[in-house]
Amino acid sequence: MDDLLKPVKNICTFCQMPIKNDAEAIFCNSCSSPYHRDCWAENKGCAVYGCGEKIRDENDEVTIREAIINIEYLINRNQFSEAIFEGKQYLKLDRRNSELKNLYNKAVALINNKINLMSSGDEAFGNKDYKAAEIYYKNVIKYTDETETNFVNTRLDVIREKIPEQRRRRLYTNILIIVVIIAILSALGYLGYYTFILKEDRDYAELVKTDKANDLRTMEKMIGKYETFLRNYSDGKNKSKALDRINNYSFQIASNYYKEDWKLALKYYNKIKSTLDPEEAKILFNNIYNVAYGEYSQKVSNGKKLNGLGKFSESLNELNNAKLILTVFPETAMYRDINILEANISLLNKKISSVVKYNELEREIREQDKMLVNLSSSGNPGSITRIISARVTEIRDDGIYLCREPDSRTVVAIRNNDGDYTVGQAILVNTERKGDYNYKDFGKEINLALYEVISDNVEEKLYSSDERQSILERINNLRDQKVKIDSLFKLNLL
Repeated sequence: MDDLLKPVKNICTFCQMPIKNDAEAIFCNSCSSPYHRDCWAENKGCAVYGCGEKIRDENDEVTIREAIINIEYLINRNQFSEAIFEGKQYLKLDRRNSELKNLYNKAVALINNKINLMSSGDEAFGNKDYKAAEIYYKNVIKYTDETETNFVNTRLDVIREKIPEQRRRRLYTNILIIVVIIAILSALGYLGYYTFILKEDRDYAELVKTDKANDLRTMEKMIGKYETFLRNYSDGKNKSKALDRINNYSFQIASNYYKEDWKLALKYYNKIKSTLDPEEAKILFNNIYNVAYGEYSQKVSNGKKLNGLGKFSESLNELNNAKLILTVFPETAMYRDINILEANISLLNKKISSVVKYNELEREIREQDKMLVNLSSSGNPGSITRIISARVTEIRDDGIYLCREPDSRTVVAIRNNDGDYTVGQAILVNTERKGDYNYKDFGKEINLALYEVISDNVEEKLYSSDERQSILERINNLRDQKVKIDSLFKLNLL
């Protein structure tokens, strides 16, 4: 029972029966397959497909030795196919014989060399490249047997006859080719001479033929064409002629159109100023400069007017354009205004950046005024109250003060029963509308809105003094800020 439960270590590869003990086991030296000793002897070696391990006796050893000698003989006679065949046969008997393998590999390498040389020689011969074929065939003789050597020698004889004939034919062909090439080169030379050497003359003649400029547009067009011509032929023989035409048209544009477009005139003046007579150049430049200076002065004047009207962005645009004109003339008397112009531009930028803040101040002042009016109205329904910030301009005989509001420049009449004001005094008072005030000024009837200052006693009844004080202080602060911005807005440009 214990014997049956023991695991079987090996199975005989030949009879497929278990090998019960190690004493009767034998293993193949090549593939390590297990066998019974009797099965190994019966099969005369390994039974695995592809394994060449066999039991050899002394006769087999002698036979293999003779085969090696015979294979060496066949190789020496350049009979490589027979040597390969015989090597394959004996390698089946003794796959592990290294001497047989070396001879087999040598025969294979030699026959490959022979086949490659023969194939290359045949290909060269077929392509009528007899010189190359001769070299290949001479080399392949080292690897050919007697029959193949006769074939190769025959080919070599044919090649020796063909080479002189081929050389003569090649010589005649080369002469013909040279003649044809010379003819082609001559034709190409003439064509190249006409196409390239004469191309400049042809292009210039075409330009002159189409040159009928008689106004600004056509003159600019022709200048562009001549400049393109000069870029294409920078060192051409017609360069001076093209330059003369460019200079002529540039002078005409600068002289005739500087009043309409001084920038364009200056552009063409800069092209030709080095070619002009100094006195002529000076006169032309002064003409252009004077027109530019007039435009500059006009833009500065427009900027100042627009600034006075409160159109700061439009004014800034005019001054920036004026600055562009100055930068075109950096070494002239006009350029001395650059610092003043930049200061004005800086001032306008400050004004523009203050516009938003100014609008915010006005909005908040209106809101605070509204809050104060609402408070006053709640204490005395039906009354119309208003906080007035103004400056006293005149004191009437009847005790009425004429005051001008700085924001709207509006003149209002104010009656104050509890205090006295002086001309020029700035006041900030809470008032109540009391109708209109009429008076004559140099015979002219004047009608103003009349406001009466609310006394402190009345104000205390209307609303809390703390709340009133807080609103008034806020309004006063906002108006102070607004006055500062107003003073900035009223600044004139230099």
